[in-house]
Amino acid sequence: MTYVYEYVVNGDNVKVEYCFSTVTDSIKVVDMWVNGKFHRVNWMSHEGRDKLMARLENDMEDRMCGTLDDVTVGTEIDLDRDIPEIAIA
Repeated sequence: MTYVYEYVVNGDNVKVEYCFSTVTDSIKVVDMWVNGKFHRVNWMSHEGRDKLMARLENDMEDRMCGTLDDVTVGTEIDLDRDIPEIAIA
C-alpha cells in the first residue's frame, strides 16, 4: 500500500507517493512530482531530503496512530451495508 503526501514549499507544489518497507524498516519514496513534473529524491539537497523524510515520517505516524487533524475518511462501519457479497458464477 502506498500513501500520497502533498505540500507546498517555496511556492512549489510537491506530491510524493511513498510506502513503508518492512525489509529495511524505513520509508521509501515511490514517485515524486514538483509542480506536476517528475522529480527524484536524489536530485534534492541533503537538507531538503532530510526535511522531506521527516515530513513523510510524521505523515505516516499520523496515518497509523490516527492523529490527523483533518480526517477526511469516515471510520463508521455499517454491518448491513459494508459486508462484501460473494458472487457465485
